[in-house]
Amino acid sequence: MSEIIKPTPTQTPEITDISERRPKRPEKSKDIFQRLIILDHDVTPGLGFHGGSKKRSGLKLALWTWLSASIDTCVLISTSCFFMVIFSFMMKTSPGSLIILFLKQQNASVSIAILFVAVSWTYLVFMRAFMGASIGEMTCDLRLGEPLQRLSISYILKVMLRTTAVMLTGVVLLPLVSLLVAKDIAGEISGLKMYSLE
Repeated sequence: MSEIIKPTPTQTPEITDISERRPKRPEKSKDIFQRLIILDHDVTPGLGFHGGSKKRSGLKLALWTWLSASIDTCVLISTSCFFMVIFSFMMKTSPGSLIILFLKQQNASVSIAILFVAVSWTYLVFMRAFMGASIGEMTCDLRLGEPLQRLSISYILKVMLRTTAVMLTGVVLLPLVSLLVAKDIAGEISGLKMYSLE
């Protein structure tokens, strides 16, 4: 008679808990929404000309503001030159003769100056209100107001007030006084202070 061969029991590996195999998830920070805390005062400490970042505050932040304004001026002048060249092609004249024509006629030069100021005001208000910052401010990592201020409806009105105040004082006077006293005077007037992202 043939013997019945019983199968030898195989050792099965012990099944460990599945949670031990999975990589541990990083713990969520409790302070994840700390930036969204609304403070009682207008501007968070550490922002503005007296605060700002540790690298750019006071006089440095004021100088960076001047640099951003210079970049915006270059953008506006270059855009104006581009449109003037297009206009000269449409009129079938050279850009030089067009400039001489505008310089000779006083009424035309005053109209061009008013148009340039109006376009500059529109550019600054539109870029700050809808894009968050002008090209110069984006380049220099500057922003107007806190993130919560930019979400409010009154932000556009404050941007308009600040831009108008700077334009009415001749563009140079108010920023120059702000530079000398190392304080954002336009921000004090409009309630919308400049601060640095760095």
